Amino acid sequence: MKFLPIHIDALRSFGYTEEEARFLYLVATHSGYFTCQQFLHFIQTKPGKRSVAFAQKVIEKKHAKTKPYLRHGRVFHLFSRNLYEAIGRENVRFRRVHSTQYIRMRLIALDFVLRNQDVTYLETEEQKLTFFCDQMGIAKKILPHKRYSGAIKGEFTDRYFVDKFPMFYNPSVSLPPVVTLSFIDPGFESMESFRTHLDAYMTLFTKLSQVRLYYIATRDTNFERARKLFHETFQRLWNPDSPFGLLQYFRTRRLWDEKQFAKLNNRDIEFLNLSQERFGNPGIEDLYKKWWVGTMTENTVRSESIKYRQPSQAALISIIVNGQAALFETHPHRPVNVPVKSSGEALFQGDFTSRFSEART
Repeated sequence: MKFLPIHIDALRSFGYTEEEARFLYLVATHSGYFTCQQFLHFIQTKPGKRSVAFAQKVIEKKHAKTKPYLRHGRVFHLFSRNLYEAIGRENVRFRRVHSTQYIRMRLIALDFVLRNQDVTYLETEEQKLTFFCDQMGIAKKILPHKRYSGAIKGEFTDRYFVDKFPMFYNPSVSLPPVVTLSFIDPGFESMESFRTHLDAYMTLFTKLSQVRLYYIATRDTNFERARKLFHETFQRLWNPDSPFGLLQYFRTRRLWDEKQFAKLNNRDIEFLNLSQERFGNPGIEDLYKKWWVGTMTENTVRSESIKYRQPSQAALISIIVNGQAALFETHPHRPVNVPVKSSGEALFQGDFTSRFSEART
């Protein structure tokens, strides 16, 4: 992890020490929330005058405010516009008031970053767009995004990677770098949020040679269910015979290409529009053309499509962090400071064609 001198100097100008400025940079970039325990972990010292002085300083300067939680603990919310603007983070939503669940999620993210400082993080939306669009040549339209309405009626803004989960790579391990993404579980009982996250990122996954996804939580309760869902999701894409798989795409697309629009419904159109991105590579396109004219059977499509699976590997890595769980849970589990990992790898399929619009008869 690199700290640019211009950012650290900007924060030091508010009266903070070098270490305090570095810590505040991480908070403003990855979390918006922090605890004194996390500050102590960063400066690698025990509770005492330094943490008390730092806490008093951010409050007195009106850069942060606190909220009490269990066991006499406090969570600091870094909200000062001036401080965020000083490091070019004025557009992040960390300054706003959030739910307890959101706060837990951001503390987990900060814990993960503090324990993994030997990698290069894609910290901002701009850095992520540059990495995927400019360096990797991936179309911006397929990246996970959310559309926000503007102040003027009819205007809107697309924001990308709004979850702000840690995303990083290690340039010393592979060139070009393989990006590692993540999902943060703040203690959900259901897998629906993880399922939604996978759906949002799946088209991007189909453009990567490898997928590495960290499942970050404060306990291992959902690790097995997450692993199962992760691999089932990819297997549905890899299996040509699965619902919404490759052969269904071929059959549905043939109806479109043959202008049999009466046989297509809105769900079919949505499937075609999604599939054009997820199955959009020249090898699969060639298979479709041969299958359409009858020079290739479906059995041959099944066997040949293996060559064009993208990504070629998919790994889910489960990891436990402290996450300051004791502040929120009456009976918290015993904190685990050493990451616990369990990963699995599998293969996956490709992608395809042009934009479809709603069929009209």
